[in-house]
Amino acid sequence: MTYLRGLPSVLLLSLWLSVLGCGGPPALESDEAILTTDALYTAITSRRTELLDDSEGRLKKLRDDGQLSGKAFEALADIIQQARSGNWQDAAEDLDGFIRQQPPHAHRG
Repeated sequence: MTYLRGLPSVLLLSLWLSVLGCGGPPALESDEAILTTDALYTAITSRRTELLDDSEGRLKKLRDDGQLSGKAFEALADIIQQARSGNWQDAAEDLDGFIRQQPPHAHRG
C-alpha cells in the first residue's frame, strides 16, 4: 500500500504537464500541410532559398485557409528564419524533430 501514497502526486504532475503542453510540437492538421512540410525539409536540406521561399508561401496560404494552425505556422516560421540566418544544419535538425514528433494521422492512409 506504500506505493499508493505517491499516486496523487504523480496524477497531479501528469495533469500539470498536459496543461503546459509538453506533448510535442503543434500538429499538422491536413495532408497538404504534411506535404508542404516535407517540401520545406527538402528546401532546407538542399539549402535552396527559392524552395524555402516557395514553402514559406505555401505554409502562409495554408494558415490563411485554415489548413495549418497559427502555432504550427509559427514553429515552422522559426525554423525557416533559422535557415535564412545561415543555420541550415540546425534548421534541418529542428525540422526533423518537428516532423518525427507529429502524431499519427488517420488521413495519412
